Amino acid sequence: MTNQPALGSRLNRFVEADGLKFRDLDGDGQLAPYEDWRLPADERADDLVTRMKPEEKIGMMVIGSHYPGYSEFIPHADPNNLLNPEDVWRDHNPITSQEYPEPILVTSSTDNAINVRHQRYLIVRDNLEPRDLAVWTNAVQEVAEKSRLGIPVVFASNPRNHFALVAEFGVSESTGVFSEWPGELGLAALDDAQLIETYGKEIAKEWRAGGIHKIYGYMADVASEPRWSRFNGTFGEDVDLVTRYMAALTRGMQGSSLSEASVATTVKHFPGGGVRLDGHDPHFEWGQTNEYPTEGALYKYHLPPFQAAVDEGCASIMPYYAKPVNSSAEQLPEELWEGPTTQFEEVAFAYNNTFIEKMLRQNMGFDGYINSDSGIIDAMMWGVEDLTKPERFAKAVEVGTDIVSDMSDPTELQKAFDEGILEEKFLDRAVKRLLIEMFQLGLFDNPYVDEDIAEQIIGNDTVNALAQTAQRQSVTLLRNADLLPLDLEAAKKVYVYTTGRTKIDEVDRKFKAAFADTTPNYQLVESPEEADFAVVWARPDIALFEDDRPGVSLSIEPRNNGVDVDRVIEIEKTVPTILVVNFTNPWLLTELEPEAAAVVGTYEISPANLLKSLAGEDGGPKGKLPMSVPASAETVAESPRDVPGKYLENYAYVDREGVAYEAGFGLSF
Repeated sequence: MTNQPALGSRLNRFVEADGLKFRDLDGDGQLAPYEDWRLPADERADDLVTRMKPEEKIGMMVIGSHYPGYSEFIPHADPNNLLNPEDVWRDHNPITSQEYPEPILVTSSTDNAINVRHQRYLIVRDNLEPRDLAVWTNAVQEVAEKSRLGIPVVFASNPRNHFALVAEFGVSESTGVFSEWPGELGLAALDDAQLIETYGKEIAKEWRAGGIHKIYGYMADVASEPRWSRFNGTFGEDVDLVTRYMAALTRGMQGSSLSEASVATTVKHFPGGGVRLDGHDPHFEWGQTNEYPTEGALYKYHLPPFQAAVDEGCASIMPYYAKPVNSSAEQLPEELWEGPTTQFEEVAFAYNNTFIEKMLRQNMGFDGYINSDSGIIDAMMWGVEDLTKPERFAKAVEVGTDIVSDMSDPTELQKAFDEGILEEKFLDRAVKRLLIEMFQLGLFDNPYVDEDIAEQIIGNDTVNALAQTAQRQSVTLLRNADLLPLDLEAAKKVYVYTTGRTKIDEVDRKFKAAFADTTPNYQLVESPEEADFAVVWARPDIALFEDDRPGVSLSIEPRNNGVDVDRVIEIEKTVPTILVVNFTNPWLLTELEPEAAAVVGTYEISPANLLKSLAGEDGGPKGKLPMSVPASAETVAESPRDVPGKYLENYAYVDREGVAYEAGFGLSF
């Protein structure tokens, strides 16, 4: 017996066949194979590809940011506009402020996106309330339903479920709406793959309730260079842990296969972005190379998490901006070499046939689609600078890059086709891969969400309780003293000091407010001399678009990243001090640690949850270091960038008690 699925249409266009109901997407009154939910996704995709015009295929192969008409990102935002009525062009990058050679279309009006440029993949950037999100995504889907073939929209987003104490554009824009879990390093500190699978399942419910179908995540990069500014988006440096987590997340978010309940994962950044020279990121010309100084490091340390995601059926994979270079030690089996004496074609991974077609598809068994990182055509086009934009598109698509990210203008891809540089068979291959995902996600049968249910599901109390517990348990206790666990009911005089870089005054206010709310009998005093004890929260930070400069090695010295180290030491010498260090990177502790009474690590946590953890709620700190804390700056400089510190001898910092702060270390009450 065939089970009739629930169908969704705002145009109320349906056809019937064999006593069953189907959406009439093209409005012709007939049941086309692509409208027939009984058929496998690949058959429906094959049929639809034959019906699409070249320009419709081309529009599907770019994914750009999209906003409601009332968004702060829209220059002429109007609170009465649900859909964006204007194209937005910029002459500079909104994050780096880098000027573009010519204005770039950063987002289309909704009508132009769907009906003129034929986009069907859109990136959600706004931090909308649950009902607002559902109302808006439904409205965009209605525009898509009215189009010639009724092809629905896939909404994608960067992660939305990690607590951020302060919001940062391009880093932590979406906070306070969805359930708030620890940062990725905090989840890694829990070393609990079953919890991570549960996390994936629960947040997938939230995302689908709001009409978001695809996540740009998670990072399978094993963090082998501690100075990399994107270290905090990884799950650390333990290859086995990262591998288990990538498998668990893919299972959790997608299920055993993609379905109407899944969020499709886009695992990044293949084949591993942690191999950074002096920490420099390939967003920049001076960080564009992946150079491997250690023979076999690629397969041993960096590919296993990607293989785990592939084995679990991840929907798509994002290659990194970087390019491999032939100054590397031997990494590839001989059959993958570019030539008899040349290991690599020195072009970025999104353009690299060896890595995309031979390694990822043929050897690793990946059968999903390739989603490029942002800006590979007009900004970070490493190794193909001499090609025109149409030629870059043609090369990327021919090697297997199926959709280009953060691009709202398909003009140059259209030129590649019109000029005969790119054959239509490559468009067909890419679009079929994309359509299969859409069919599997159930969007052709019902792209709409229930706006009442969105309010009930997103950020609901049950999942948020799990998230708050995970925050408290992710805290890592590195050294204890009689000060811990805290007695929150005692009458104590406490000096609270917050030092760091990013919006530190705002952080300080929130930290002190948490003391007032959580510890009513504590008296916050103005100086350490008055206090029974002090709590110092050191929050150093490496800012990707501020600190990454040519010719300058990035630093993991806290004093170089906003921390007033001298003041911290002064406090520690004056009164017994609990030193709390927020680890976005494995900071050097040679100055901060010795004088502290107790040392604690966090990975983004609310101040209230930090205090509750230090008081022993939910068992207190249970986290283990997801990375080794290096012994010194010299240790880092002398270490190979392609081998994580966990696997190096004499690498980890040894504290005043003779304890090594190695990956996996952590105490409990």
